[in-house]
Parts: sequence; structure tokens; C-alpha cells
Amino acid sequence: MRSSLLAAVEADGKEEHATGLVSFVLSGRRFAIDTRYVCEIVQDARVSPLPGTPAHVVGVHDLRGHLIPVFDLAALLDLRHDISPAADWVIVCGETQPEFLVLADGMPKVARLPRDEIVPAAAGDLGGKWGAATTSDGTIILDGDRLLNDRRFFLEGIQTKADGEDGEDEIP
Repeated sequence: MRSSLLAAVEADGKEEHATGLVSFVLSGRRFAIDTRYVCEIVQDARVSPLPGTPAHVVGVHDLRGHLIPVFDLAALLDLRHDISPAADWVIVCGETQPEFLVLADGMPKVARLPRDEIVPAAAGDLGGKWGAATTSDGTIILDGDRLLNDRRFFLEGIQTKADGEDGEDEIP
């Protein structure tokens, strides 16, 4: 849960000189999200597919009685990614409550990174419009606020397609 994530990254009281991050791998590339935008990490998440939705919509997960949408960031970043309804790990994103889940290849890691090891993202970095910064090891730090406010993660604006139809339509 969020409180245990924050405890792990703020253990020695130096949080003002470091940033807590949840790092994860997608298609062989390392990404991270600030812990402020992560509620929890779930292992062996059972995802129910949603037929007829865009490629980045994997399905929904029952998180303690609440159906939360699951997304594949790799699809939006044009990374090759083999997704499965039986995702091993998902990251529950949200500030005050779970908003959506994103797939991760393998177990995400929680760490504190000194701020001097973080540099602003260069134009054209792989993180797309969410890329806020990179680390000295090449990890792309995604901007959690931009991610949470991206309209592609709001299912009410997506109209599903019948089998055999192409494209995405937004409901006016």
C-alpha cells in the first residue's frame, strides 16, 4: 500500500534530498513513477479483457471490490510488448485513490534516488509526453501528474468497436 511504499523510500529521513520512485521494466526499457502517484503494487493480478477497446486498454482488475482499468503503457509508447490477461505485476496509479493500473514486466522496485542523479528529459525521449526526467542509468521517469490526467486513461470517452471494425471513436 502507499504507506508502506513511502516508508521504504523515506526510511532514513533524507527525503528532501532524494525522490522516491517505483521503477519497472517494459519491453526491456526501465521506467519509473514518483511514489506520490503510486498507491500500491499488485502481484498476480487477474485482468478481465475488455473486447473492442483500443490496444492500450488491457481490461479491468477487481481491486478489493472495485473494477479498476488496466493499461499497457508499451502500446502507447510504441514498444513491442506481449501482454497477457494474467499479468504478473501491475502498478496501481493514483494520488488519493486507485485510478488505473499499468502492466510491468517483472517485479517493480521501490527506491530513493538522490536528486542530483536526475536530469530533465531531452526532447524526443522514449517517455513521450509523460517523460519528465531521466536518471544516470537511463531510467525514464514518467510525470505522474501528466499520466493521471491523460484522457487516454479515461474509459468513459472510449467507444468499443464490434469485431472487424478499425479505429477508435470518442463519445462526444
